[in-house]
Amino acid sequence: PCRVVGFSMGAVTVQELLVARPDLVRAAVLIATAARSDALCVAVAAADIELADSGVKLPPRYAATVAAMQNLSPETLSDEHRINDWLDVFELSSVDLASIRPQLGLQVIADRRPAYRGIRCPCLVIGFRDDIIIRPHLCREVAESIPGAAYREIEGCGHFGYLEKPEVVNAAIIEFFAGS
Repeated sequence: PCRVVGFSMGAVTVQELLVARPDLVRAAVLIATAARSDALCVAVAAADIELADSGVKLPPRYAATVAAMQNLSPETLSDEHRINDWLDVFELSSVDLASIRPQLGLQVIADRRPAYRGIRCPCLVIGFRDDIIIRPHLCREVAESIPGAAYREIEGCGHFGYLEKPEVVNAAIIEFFAGS
């Protein structure tokens, strides 16, 4: 058994691993995760699919600006030095939705909370206070579904909180693994 860390869709994958093959994992950290898609998640997935199917290609700088607003905290967005670096990164790494169209439907997750009640592996769930992609209440639901799971919410972070405040996130992971 090993220690596993998953972020966003990767965390959902870890959760499913914990259900299907609990013998493979000794402890898990689930970052920016959900056990179900709420109405907003479903609407965003449908909108992404509609945009991908339309054939419209967003200009890279526009896509970068939208990505920044969706994935970063207001704290980061207000930092004149950091936001320009982030915008450059998002522009250089922008993805055409049409190229990932088959993956877009995976954003919609059926309610897995009942299945997660059977997880017995020690888990830490980390949510980010300013995350508008996977809002903190969805992360808390995962922690509440897994018996004995701990929940930690980190302020001043959006969906990419592990990149906005890596020292805080890494410290939480290390502390959890040291104790488990």
